[in-house]
Amino acid sequence: MIRGLFIAGTDTGVGKTHVTAALLAELRRRGVAAAAFKPIACGEGGRRDAKIFAGIMRHEVALDLINPIYLRHPLAPLIAAQRERRTLDLSRVFDAYGALARRYAVVLVEGAGGLLVPIRPDYLVADLAKEFGLPLLVVARLGLGTINHSLLTVRQAKAMGLRVKGLVLNDTLGGRRGLAEKTNITAVPGLCRVPLLGVMPHGPRGARAVAGRICRALFG
Repeated sequence: MIRGLFIAGTDTGVGKTHVTAALLAELRRRGVAAAAFKPIACGEGGRRDAKIFAGIMRHEVALDLINPIYLRHPLAPLIAAQRERRTLDLSRVFDAYGALARRYAVVLVEGAGGLLVPIRPDYLVADLAKEFGLPLLVVARLGLGTINHSLLTVRQAKAMGLRVKGLVLNDTLGGRRGLAEKTNITAVPGLCRVPLLGVMPHGPRGARAVAGRICRALFG
């Protein structure tokens, strides 16, 4: 069984937290000692995501271990840190990850935005993913525009030597699916040449079943 995943989005707001939380809950239902890790959270929404993970983990560890770096502004980490006149100490991230990896069999790491979001002037989210050495799960929107964003993300990941285990298309809008949503289910994985592991529904209904299929594909 793989020891973890880096959950990367094709953009901000594509549903990384929704997918990560569903996978975390499913792994723990199956009796796997699993944790979620949000290295950098920007804005109250990002910190709230970390609290969601803490709740699923029954508050077994401190929130600052799940989310070691919190920046107040909902911006790219580099820009948010500049506004706070902070230099991000990534040793805190790797120390926290190491503590979680020693305690849990599987650690799900949620990235910040897309792969090319800057953390420092010379250091991107993709560089962070590479240092963790974990395979990638790419989360993309189900709707129009996803082909371009998914191809860009997968190609950049492969160019940097990152292993892409698969795609999850997330229905961020709900409601009746149009032609773009229906065709993307087959077009996106075919063009990206990576497997589609699941289509995550909007909201909690049906998420458990999809998470179960994704977990079986990735963790056996």
